[in-house]
Amino acid sequence: MVKSTFHIGALLRLIRWPNLIIVALTQILIWCCIITPLLRQVYMEPRMPFTIFIMVVLATVFISAGGYIINDYFDRKIDRVNKPGNVIIGTLIYPRHAMAYHFIFSISGIILGVLASIRSDHLYLSLIFFMVSGLLWFYSTTYKRDFLLGNIIVALLTAMVPFLILLFEMPLLAKEYGSSATPVIRILLIWVVGFSLFAFLLNLAREVVKDIEDLEGDHAYGKRTIPVMWGIITARWISITLIALVLALLTIAWLYFIHDYITLIYFLVMFVIPLLMTVYLLIKGGNQAVFHKASLLIKLVMLTGLGYMIVANLLINHFK
Repeated sequence: MVKSTFHIGALLRLIRWPNLIIVALTQILIWCCIITPLLRQVYMEPRMPFTIFIMVVLATVFISAGGYIINDYFDRKIDRVNKPGNVIIGTLIYPRHAMAYHFIFSISGIILGVLASIRSDHLYLSLIFFMVSGLLWFYSTTYKRDFLLGNIIVALLTAMVPFLILLFEMPLLAKEYGSSATPVIRILLIWVVGFSLFAFLLNLAREVVKDIEDLEGDHAYGKRTIPVMWGIITARWISITLIALVLALLTIAWLYFIHDYITLIYFLVMFVIPLLMTVYLLIKGGNQAVFHKASLLIKLVMLTGLGYMIVANLLINHFK
């Protein structure tokens, strides 16, 4: 039974407002702490106007909010099994109202994305916002029940968040600076793709761990997740393998690209130690609480990835 009094807090919980802040921060930091200082090293400036940048950030946030709502809308029955204390749609917000909020957020995000694309003179970029919004809908209705496909889609969309800013910046740089922008664009690609790959692999590992947490409800409602199809042990080792790959790539990044001791200390304290703790929890296994701790640790490492953008900004400016 839905409570008659609407609470704004329920809507904020439904759209996962802390996650939306992280989405916005990711794009702000990638533009301010990575793209801008790297361009200024070669006496160039970002060419994306601030108004377009804000529209892209808001479009990403609104479409993400719509995605969270539609995901919860179609997961109501499963969530009553997996997370009985956290079901919002059907208890605090009417399902029809939730669907209306989904359309409001998603359409607002698409409109902002189209306007940003028009103002940057690259209308084809607007297709990204239609594609992402559509993927979030079909993920919630269909793909998340398909074996592994749903996990990969979520991880790819997460990786797309920082990369989207560079997608808007690159054609504007090429238009302003011509062929002289090519070398710096390559450097920007290395940095931004690095952050996107980090986000993709860790999010994919976390999605598998969350599927272990949600095994009971997923099994009851016929979802074909890795734990349901291959068992918990296999799912645990897939997550461990993905984490090991992240650790290997961090090592390669430090040895061949960054190679400074500030980065080394940051990597060890903020990435390596928490990820090794996560691996320990996954090997140990146990009840749902253990896997929830592992999931939170992976999320913490993803947050500290944002912190490294600030560290990188200091390093880039220091070695001007």
